[in-house]
Amino acid sequence: YSNLQLEEVILKSNSISGSVSSKVGDLSKLGTFWVSFNQLSATIPSTFGNLANLQELELQSNRLTGTIPSEFGTMGSIDFISLESNLLTGKIPTELFGTNLGGLRILYLNDNQLTGTIPSNYGSSPRLKDLWLSDNLLTGTLPIISEGEFLFLEELLINNNDITGVVDESVCLVRNNTIPGGQLGVFHADCQPPPNGGQPQIQCSCCTACFV
Repeated sequence: YSNLQLEEVILKSNSISGSVSSKVGDLSKLGTFWVSFNQLSATIPSTFGNLANLQELELQSNRLTGTIPSEFGTMGSIDFISLESNLLTGKIPTELFGTNLGGLRILYLNDNQLTGTIPSNYGSSPRLKDLWLSDNLLTGTLPIISEGEFLFLEELLINNNDITGVVDESVCLVRNNTIPGGQLGVFHADCQPPPNGGQPQIQCSCCTACFV
């Protein structure tokens, strides 16, 4: 990247291969980085964390591997992160949630190979609207949330994982059909009993769609 004044990189839906250069972190004015629907491979550079002005990051539908950099937690202007439909592994960084990313509204991590539990601080993102974690290898139970969290959450997808247990009432209270309620109108989980009988993987009284 020789033009350090770049504010937008939009190269989506091509046949670009190779890797994302770590020098992307030198583009201090970058606000938009869209390279989705390509054939990019290798790992995601941790130098994205240098981009204090980045608002939209689209890396979905590539062949990216490795872990999600914890340095994402320093992208203080970020609004939209889409990493879905890659080959990402490892745990979801706790740094993706909280007031450090106070403007984050969209977080798509679905359709990867992420493992471990959902971070216990996942409800601490003040503006989060969509959280898609479906189609991974996540385990454990869905963490409880504190009063005042997920006030703007509209979509929560945790289906097609290995998550078990009971969905806590604290999460159900942010559904859009409760009083006073919240904004959550789409909530998918593995709460459908198996075809051969038995208990569902997750017990959920407020999910809008159940999967096996």
